[in-house]
Amino acid sequence: MDLESELREAMAEQVAEATASPSLVADVKRRHRRRKARIHAAAGVAAASVAALALVPTYQSFRATPAGNSETTRPPGGVSEHRQPERPLAPGPSQSPSAKEGPGAGTSGEPEAHPSSRGPGVIPEKPGIGGVVDDLPRWIAYVPDGLAATGPCAVTGDAERETTTCEWRGSAGWLEIAVVKGRGLADPRELMKSPGIPGRTTVRGLPALTADRPGSGRQISWLARPGVGVTVSGGGSVEKQLMRIAEGVRP
Repeated sequence: MDLESELREAMAEQVAEATASPSLVADVKRRHRRRKARIHAAAGVAAASVAALALVPTYQSFRATPAGNSETTRPPGGVSEHRQPERPLAPGPSQSPSAKEGPGAGTSGEPEAHPSSRGPGVIPEKPGIGGVVDDLPRWIAYVPDGLAATGPCAVTGDAERETTTCEWRGSAGWLEIAVVKGRGLADPRELMKSPGIPGRTTVRGLPALTADRPGSGRQISWLARPGVGVTVSGGGSVEKQLMRIAEGVRP
């Protein structure tokens, strides 16, 4: 007897006394049907998820395009229902500059000068030049009403020390603003025109000295920066506004 025959005989002896339940076949079929139902249900859920994800871009595209958009209502190869066809330009010379003129032709490359709010004319770059009387220099921000310039700002001195003086007179009193430029200028006391001990104050945070002017009026002197000193003097009702005037002087 070969090995295969021996195995068959041993298996037959083991199952000789075993009996199968009458419902075994029915139980196997029932489990098979349940397994197939679970597989179909899982496949249905997965398909629904994929379909929902696929619909998201389409939904967003509908949301992004407003109703009545010309791009969606425009028939192919025609004119939009909501937009009128463009009319041709009226005949006439073109408004664009010619090739010979180039961009910006006909206009000066220099910026236009804006007149001062105090009167007509061009603001001079440096006081004392141009003969303008009613315009404030760029470095003076405020002069009280009721004053008129006595003339252009005067520039005196030499290369070592140059002084620019501007004066106003009127019903409000008088005002004088002097700017001194010099390499050796290091103390606002050099700008004082009154003897005695001056008072102390500040102009935009810079140390300043105050004193009465000989005769009438008061003055404020300070160093705007090394080598540049300023003195603002005034009388009459102007005297009460000296600090405001000084705060606006930025040489």
